[in-house]
Amino acid sequence: MHPSLLSKLSSSVLIVGCCLSVQGALDTNRIEQVTGLKGSWNAAEGVFKVTAPRNDVTVKVDEWKMPPFMGLTSWAAFLAGRKAEAMVMGDLVLFEDEVNPVMSVALENGLQVTALHNHFFHADPQVYFMHIGGEGTEEKLASGVKAALVKGKEIRAATPQPAKSFGGAIPQQNAISAAPLAEMFTAKPQEKDGMVKFVFGRVARMDCGCDVGKEMGVNTWASFGGTDDNAVVDGDFACRENELQPVLKSLRGAGIQIVAIHHHMIGETPRYVFLHYWGRGKAADLAKAIRLARGEQTKAGAAAARAEGGFKEISAADFEKRRSKGKAPVLDVRTAQEFAKGHVTGAINMDIHSPDFAAKAAQFDKRKPILVNCHVGSRGAIAAAELSRMGFKNVFNLDGGLAAWEKAGHEAEK
Repeated sequence: MHPSLLSKLSSSVLIVGCCLSVQGALDTNRIEQVTGLKGSWNAAEGVFKVTAPRNDVTVKVDEWKMPPFMGLTSWAAFLAGRKAEAMVMGDLVLFEDEVNPVMSVALENGLQVTALHNHFFHADPQVYFMHIGGEGTEEKLASGVKAALVKGKEIRAATPQPAKSFGGAIPQQNAISAAPLAEMFTAKPQEKDGMVKFVFGRVARMDCGCDVGKEMGVNTWASFGGTDDNAVVDGDFACRENELQPVLKSLRGAGIQIVAIHHHMIGETPRYVFLHYWGRGKAADLAKAIRLARGEQTKAGAAAARAEGGFKEISAADFEKRRSKGKAPVLDVRTAQEFAKGHVTGAINMDIHSPDFAAKAAQFDKRKPILVNCHVGSRGAIAAAELSRMGFKNVFNLDGGLAAWEKAGHEAEK
């Protein structure tokens, strides 16, 4: 065979082999079997996509009967992964009463929920779009997609037309007791006409170099209305990307409805995703659910900080030994309300979620040791990582926080 012809043939074999290996990396037949949906293969991108048109309920947009082809089709696209066997991304077309049950099923089956919003105005019934993602085995990802779609079908089979109410009357006269909720959140609320609102700030840096916080809209908040025994809560969580899934799982586990997931800003560092929620029940139970979700959020932030490193976590005994020498400042990074209830002797209060945290911290000598604590150690880890990023060389976080320090026999200062 002529060498040039052999070269061309070899190149053709390599090209075909490459394409086959990409498709071969995904068991497309198995994905179809598990999801119960027919798919299509895009060789150029190495993507296998399954689709499910929403033709079970008539949707009108601006009084026009909308065909599924115009954007009412759920889909899930699979790609061979790098860290895991495969990854999936998709968009589920859902009606209002399907969103949260389907979200719970998706989360329980290993999928991530990455956005929730509407695509249309003047839609009847209202339609929402829940974006999903995930990494893992083809089997697990396809099973998660299948479970989410099946849950939506179960709801429509039970009630052909989407529900237009959560059910149950909300008291028209608001009479929420602020004190028990303030005690639970360790925060001072805003009060108006029997309603109670709590706002917890975060910090982001914009492209201009400006640090923005609570009053600029970078916050988590919760407003309570109704009565103590028949209350409603609505609000917003400002989540860093690694915090979103734990917060969603916590809120859904407590029966809180998620109504939107999106961003509020562009160009901020770190990036924030905002989720809006709505809940019904006793005010104390709702407050507990929000508090627990905030706890999961802080744990996720602390896990990311510890993975980043740059600081050392020390025991209560080591912390007290260093503190008693008086050579290292002690920073309590909780809120002012928490600090006032009790703190490590001689500590300085610098809320990690305050926009002026970095400016205040910059006043200390970065070459000298600095001690950090919060209540149980999570916010301390977040603050310690931030101090490390700022150039502090010897940062020590109290493992277990103030709770561990008190358990070791030390008395908090008030």
